[in-house]
Parts: sequence; C-alpha cells; structure tokens
Amino acid sequence: MAGSTNHAIVFGASGLIGWSVVYQLLSRYPESGAFSKVTAVTNRPVDISDSYWPELSTEQPDLQLVSGIDLRGGDGDTLADTLKQSIKCIESVTHVFYFAFTSVNDDIEEVATNRAMLKNVIDAINLLSAELQFVVFPGGTRGYGIYIPGGTFKAPLTEEMTSNLPEDYAKTVVYRAFREILAEASKGKKWTWCEVCPDAIVGFTPNGSQFSLALHWAQYLSLYAYNHGVGSRACGMNQASDVDSLSTPVSAKTIAQFAIYASLHPDNCGRGQLFNIGDKEKPCTMGEIWPKLAQWFCLVGVGPRKNATDQEAEAEKPSKPGEYVEKHNDVFHRAGLDRAARAGVGAGSQQLDSVGWWLTFDRQLSLKRLRDTGFREDKDPLEGWLKSFEMFRRAGLIL
Repeated sequence: MAGSTNHAIVFGASGLIGWSVVYQLLSRYPESGAFSKVTAVTNRPVDISDSYWPELSTEQPDLQLVSGIDLRGGDGDTLADTLKQSIKCIESVTHVFYFAFTSVNDDIEEVATNRAMLKNVIDAINLLSAELQFVVFPGGTRGYGIYIPGGTFKAPLTEEMTSNLPEDYAKTVVYRAFREILAEASKGKKWTWCEVCPDAIVGFTPNGSQFSLALHWAQYLSLYAYNHGVGSRACGMNQASDVDSLSTPVSAKTIAQFAIYASLHPDNCGRGQLFNIGDKEKPCTMGEIWPKLAQWFCLVGVGPRKNATDQEAEAEKPSKPGEYVEKHNDVFHRAGLDRAARAGVGAGSQQLDSVGWWLTFDRQLSLKRLRDTGFREDKDPLEGWLKSFEMFRRAGLIL
C-alpha cells in the first residue's frame, strides 16, 4: 500500500475504542503506508501532549486533532459546514471509524440521540467526500439481550441472533437504527460498511471512559489494596455462579485492529455484515481472570464461597466496585491523583458492575465469521488487562 491516499477520520477519538483506533493507525497498523492521513475528532477538549498516542514522526500518517465537535445538534448540512471549516482535506476522507456515543438515562431517548448523531455524520460525509470507501461502527452484546435477566439466547452467541430480539427490548438498543441508516445512506454509493460486536471491552483512555471495565476494576483494586494492604483477599463477584460463567472479553486494541482490517478488506467485510469480536476464540471465566488481575495489585483475588449458606453469602457479599470507588474517591485526592478522582467511568459504573454481579450466565461469542475474514489476531485476554493497568498508572488514573 505504498503511496496510499487513504484518509481515516475517527469520530469519538477520545473514547475507549476510538482512542485505540487512532493509536493503531499512528502505529502504522496493518503496515506502513496503509493510511496517509488520520483525523481524530472529539467533543471534549483533548491536548495532544496528554493523549498518550505514539510520538509523531515523519513515518506516520499525518495527524489532525479536532476537538469541540458536537454531533448532537443540527442536521447533516449543519455538521458538514462545521467539518468543512474545521478539518483540512475533509473532501479526501476515505474511511470513517464511528465510535462516538452519548449515554442517556432514558433508553428510548438514548436511541433517538445516537441515531441522530450517526445520521448527521453520514449525511455530512456523503456531502463532503466523494472518496468514501468504508464505514465501521461498534455494536455490543447489549444487542444480544444480555441485560434481560438470565439472557435471551443460548450461547455461543452468533450474529444471526441479533435479528430475533424481543421487540420491546430491541427498541431500546440503537444498533438496529444504525444499520438502517447505513443501509439507506449507502444505496447507490461506492462505499460499504460493517459492524463489530464486542462484549466487555478492556482498554485505556487518558481521560477515563464510562465503558472501561479495566479502569473500573483497576480503580477498585488499587483503592482496595491501599485501604486493606498487600496480601488482602479481594472479591469481585457476588455469586458463585459468576465465577464459572463463560464470556469473550476483548481488548480495545483487537477491536481497533479488526476495524482497520475490515475497512481495508471491503469485499470480505462489507455489505453491512456484523462481526463478533474477541481476543481469543476460547472463552474464559471470571474465576480464571480475577485472581491474576488482583495479583497485579499484590492482592489475593477470590470468589464467593460455593458452600456458603444464603445467610453467610449475604453477610460476606462484597461491595460493588462502583460503590467502593465512590465511597473512597477522596483517597485519590489525598494521594495527589486528582485526575483519577475525576476521570473514572462515571455514569457507566452501574452497567460495569453487572459484570461479575448478575451476569451469571454463559454469554460467549462465536468468532467463526470473524475468522472466516482472514483476521487471525489471537492473544491471551490477560495481556490487554495488564497493559491497561500499566497505562492507567502511568497516566495517574490509579494508585
């Protein structure tokens, strides 16, 4: 791909996946010259010096960081005017990586808000760039109904299941609306699109993220170690069944790499296909991962006693990580880590607490369709966790 004129634009570049997409593009994944330009678009202010992206060099794609772009207001025409004024060479954009999301307490309003945001982006890019080739966005296992008590489908979860969600639940999930927008907007165009579907995402962002399970648990474990001391026993699960339930965790790095890979292989990965994504084909359990995560903080990671009576289990029930972090947040201030105190998972705390708390059923993903594309990245899920912990400490987000 030497001499490529590909221009990637990443919406939501300060978020959990968007940050990693920019990082991978600047690291010249999948090969040097695959992209000549990268435009990182954020709503909240981002200083390049605090981004923790690779140091810029002449061998990398040219990076343009554009902050203060709110996708929620106006329409496609309005956004097109804003992007034209703010972004150099917007007319040369070839690949859109859409990883922006706005959380709203009301599910129906959340769907409407995020639907409008994506529609604005696609309408604007369709107006501005005749060079567009590919669009990719993230779905998630919420689209498999995992937040219905007990789950909706029997694992392993396959992509076809997403079209069979109960309607009263489906209307609360935005992914279907995204598919409808992209299917309609791409009619008669030369560009195509796909969706990537992760379960729990493990990754780093310098300013925190409401979707960061790794940060959620890292802040909990670092505070727990500070308060209780080295060698203490830390439990992150509510029920014995949590220990053995199967899931398919994935690092933001893997999601980013596949998103880039898919965008460069439209014949195999386009046409609106949905792809489950995971670090490893073999699923894992919290019982396997939790002790190794706790060990990084010099703690002993344990699960609830399997032979405990109901009364004993209730008495021994640990605090939810989110509740614990909120209760002891002042420790970060006292330790001089103001960034840790303000840049946690915020509104995502309740949803993230569900992992290891009441998601007690198997929800592992089938990765067959992913592997059929030729994408062969396969890694130990623990790698993503420990690398994230290192970056959190470097950025002052944990003790």
